[in-house]
Amino acid sequence: MTDVGKPPPSPLASPEPWDLVSDDYTQELLPMFELFSKDALALAPTHAGAKVLDVAAGPGTLTLLAAEAGRSVASLDFSEQMVKNLRRRLNGAQLGADVRQGDGQALPWNDAEFDAAFSMFGLMFFPDRGRGFRELRRVLKPGGTAVVASWAPFEGIFKSIMAALREVLPEIPFGAGKGPLGDPDEFAAELSAAGFTDVRVTPYTHTLAGDAPREIWAQTQRTTAPIVLLKRRLGDARWADVTRGIVERLEATYGTQPVEITTTAYLGSGKKP
Repeated sequence: MTDVGKPPPSPLASPEPWDLVSDDYTQELLPMFELFSKDALALAPTHAGAKVLDVAAGPGTLTLLAAEAGRSVASLDFSEQMVKNLRRRLNGAQLGADVRQGDGQALPWNDAEFDAAFSMFGLMFFPDRGRGFRELRRVLKPGGTAVVASWAPFEGIFKSIMAALREVLPEIPFGAGKGPLGDPDEFAAELSAAGFTDVRVTPYTHTLAGDAPREIWAQTQRTTAPIVLLKRRLGDARWADVTRGIVERLEATYGTQPVEITTTAYLGSGKKP
């Protein structure tokens, strides 16, 4: 039985879609995620040897950066494949971290254990975000900082991809409206409600060189979990029609040459009193 008026759980709140995209997500999205992870680490500066936690770590971009900087890092994700990829990346870089598979809403660490805690584009999908925020606060030492990342509304070519999807599949309201933690005021309110102080939500924007629109759409199909799920739901024949419609619309707007990719994220931070 569900609460009246409560939205159904997001399909992204289960490990399956993240297992499906894990390999391509790890390989292809690293440059953008590294930039936002560096921004997050700068918001919660720590000393060498400090204990740092990365929740819903995905392929562990922030984990590796913190470990390279000499921090003692613990990481958790609910996707078995993401955890395997993170351990593989750590081994390849000859770095160490306490990597576990588990639920970010029930962290397997003690109270007041970490100097800083992060969740890069993961906590935003938790079925109970309040629990996720409170768990970050619980495991922080007094005075420690938590940083959580979410996506601002899409812009540039990704905005165009979502608009094209809605045109090609009008029966599916895909990408309409703001995403989870996509409103800065609501984001700040959730951090405050979890007991954090000195709360700030700041937009960060990065631009990278991209491929031609056709290739950007191909990458989106490999790395974007909601689109992977939609493709499986519709089947190959219908999806081929969808792809033709998307590519036609993108090339009508952007042509066939490489396009810059601009992405904005909100980084919400707060301290444990």
